[in-house]
Amino acid sequence: MPSLQSDGLTLTAADTGNPRVVVLAGKLDANSQIAAERFLEDLVATGARRVVLECSGLEFLSSAGVRPLLTLVKRVKPLGGGVSVCAARPHVRQLLEFSGLKALLSISSTVEEGCAALVR
Repeated sequence: MPSLQSDGLTLTAADTGNPRVVVLAGKLDANSQIAAERFLEDLVATGARRVVLECSGLEFLSSAGVRPLLTLVKRVKPLGGGVSVCAARPHVRQLLEFSGLKALLSISSTVEEGCAALVR
């Protein structure tokens, strides 16, 4: 299972699956955003087109931390893919909504809903 630990952030991706599920835990901020962006870019490079980001363990998301998510959306959309964020804490969900990302990705309560939103 591919994983990353960097500056208070842990990302763990399922080995297979369509959509690919990535679990985020900790803080996604200016300190961890570059490593997160590279990790997500590597997923796309290895064939991931639909990605569900399971965020129940994501304690903090800053505006700088939104960048890797936006970059992921920009990479997969032209390839016919999509991104769903699920199980986000209220303050994380609110930042995604206020940043305008809600128009570019799906926001769901559960992994199952996130997967279903990407298969439609």
